[in-house]
Amino acid sequence: MHSAPAVSYPVGRSSFYGALLVGIHVIGASVLVAWVVTSDALGLGHALVWLLWLTSVVVALLSWLRSPTGTLTWDGQHWIWSGGDGSHPVTLLVTLDIQNLMLMHLHSSEAPKLWVWLERRSAPTRWRACRRAVFARQPTDQARDADWVAP
Repeated sequence: MHSAPAVSYPVGRSSFYGALLVGIHVIGASVLVAWVVTSDALGLGHALVWLLWLTSVVVALLSWLRSPTGTLTWDGQHWIWSGGDGSHPVTLLVTLDIQNLMLMHLHSSEAPKLWVWLERRSAPTRWRACRRAVFARQPTDQARDADWVAP
């Protein structure tokens, strides 16, 4: 069995993730405005809910601004994350795949777990190679042992 070709893919702030956060908060604000308009009187509950909404906007903005940036590299054997905290091997878990966009969860014993968005527009010429590497079947010790048949 042949391994997927080596590929290096840039990871940065996702415009999709940013748009998703904006959309969710616009819908939330619309619901809150409708609630305020249909209420007979404004009370402490209204103020608390708006404060909660504003807090979620700030948390979402900070989450988007602090999105990990770096390079995800497949060397033919292992995935390597190169970011602000150096380079280290990682294990990938595809959480969401929408063909031109993937949400990945990166696990490493040397660094904290990361959530990264891979977008096709970051490197369109390398997108297919990156997808092939992500979804290529990885050889394991169990797979090699399964080929051995006891006499």
